[in-house]
This record gives sequence, C-alpha cells and structure tokens, in this order.
Amino acid sequence: MNEWEKHREEANRQRGYSESYLSAIKRRLNLQTIGAYIREGSNKTIIDNDSFQEREASAFSTLEELLTEKYGKDETDEIISHINAYIVVIQEIYFSLGMKAGATLHCKLTDNFETDI
Repeated sequence: MNEWEKHREEANRQRGYSESYLSAIKRRLNLQTIGAYIREGSNKTIIDNDSFQEREASAFSTLEELLTEKYGKDETDEIISHINAYIVVIQEIYFSLGMKAGATLHCKLTDNFETDI
C-alpha cells in the first residue's frame, strides 16, 4: 500500500467510514488476488504493480545472479536452458487450463437465458 492509500485509509477511518460490501468486492477484484486465492486459498496478497516485462526481468536477474554466484557463468547458462525448457511446458499447460476454464465459465454463464445464474 503506497503512502497516498495509507493516508486516505486513515482519513476514512477518522471520519467513521466503514467499507461497504460492494467496495470490499471491488478492492479484491484483480487477477493477482484471484490467482492467490485459487492457488493457495489466500485472502491476502501483495499486489505487484510492475508490468509483466518488469516482473519477468526482475525474477530472471535474481535467478541468474544466484546461479552464477553458486555455479559460475558456463554452468549457469546450461542450467537456465534446462529451466527454460521446463517452463515452456508448464506455460503451455497453464495456458490450456486457463482457456478451458474460461470457455467452461463462458458456457455456464450463457447456456440458460431463463435465469441469471
């Protein structure tokens, strides 16, 4: 939570503002929070506001530094190539599962025009 959000939250608390159920739902509606809930059952997550590219670059540089420190440059390149091969398979699986989940959700939401559930 940045300084402005902390300030706004404190000001709201001083005025006696309590969060409505709609504002609580809106606060939780983001993919990072939903993903944490699905993976871990967690209601709390730290939102990362960096772009996808920034998050990937940060994670990769941390991994590369750790491996280079432990194994040296030559071994690091070989290890990273094996990691990349593994990650490609995992990405394809998660993408396929996400597409199936989205298609299933779409069908469930639109298959009955008589109700809204």
